[in-house]
Amino acid sequence: MTERTLAWLLDNFLKRDPYDWIEDLLDSVASLTGAPQLLLATIAYDDGAETSLGTVPANSVIQAVYVARTTAWDALTTFEIGKAGDTDWLVTTAEANLDGAIPAGESQDVEVIADSKAVDAATEILISYTAGAASQGAGYVAVVFHEEVAGG
Repeated sequence: MTERTLAWLLDNFLKRDPYDWIEDLLDSVASLTGAPQLLLATIAYDDGAETSLGTVPANSVIQAVYVARTTAWDALTTFEIGKAGDTDWLVTTAEANLDGAIPAGESQDVEVIADSKAVDAATEILISYTAGAASQGAGYVAVVFHEEVAGG
């Protein structure tokens, strides 16, 4: 987060009751950032090596992570989305349940991990999982972020 963004947030929200301004703050992201951007990758039970989803630019805010199962894993050991040195920075195994049944009547099951993170420096987003005993499983992961708009 740049000094401009921090100053704007402090000026607009510091003096208000925190319980009153959370939704206003989230609605204000559009005034500081451009359109949402997306990092997207497919995943399959046997692709277990750590993989890069791409890089979130400096001065961005990660808004949410979507984990979709198009075929449920029949077993899973670990599943994490993070960055170098902090592999579960965005998602841990407990937050994205890849094993188990997809809801009846649905072709996929999407979990939204709404855990906003400020990104000060360009950050490569990494996904890793181990197949363990799994013999099936497929889906995709999407990381939605906003990059700060230049200006003063």
